[in-house]
Amino acid sequence: TFAYRGHEQVWQDASAITPEDILRLDAYCRQRYIELVPNQNSFGHMHRWLKLDAYRHLAETPEGVDHPFTNVREPFSLCPLDPGSVALLADLYDQLLPNFTSRQFNVGLDETFDLGQGRSKAECEAKGTGRVYLDFLLKVYDLVTARGHTMQFWSDIIVRAQPDLVAELPRDLIALEW
Repeated sequence: TFAYRGHEQVWQDASAITPEDILRLDAYCRQRYIELVPNQNSFGHMHRWLKLDAYRHLAETPEGVDHPFTNVREPFSLCPLDPGSVALLADLYDQLLPNFTSRQFNVGLDETFDLGQGRSKAECEAKGTGRVYLDFLLKVYDLVTARGHTMQFWSDIIVRAQPDLVAELPRDLIALEW
């Protein structure tokens, strides 16, 4: 958990890592020939944020969904159609990335359990869930590359949802398998 300025309510009870902590850890890793790669979930796994009133409007399913990480229904993924989702990510990336010397960046994008079940339902029905996912992935890609980084993402969704879209992925990103 990173101590993002302006988003204190998200991390206030989570022993967040400060920019100064990251700078020290990054230097420690470099001295030992370890590349410390930043990670920020950027689609699914945003429930810590989206369950809060200040961020709920960015959720795919503001009313919440069942998911495997809690027994309580709560929002889980960003809505890929909401421009506010991209704006939030831009702010987070601008705060996080300057603290790392690595030019790689893992943005997650995995386990979007609720994609197509809420605000993007009509778009997913019209275009396909895989296409909606890929369109959002490309917006995230633009954010990452504009900041001079190589994007890493978990490939489970694109491979499972619509594997024929894999050919449309930019060639300079890194698809991670797990």
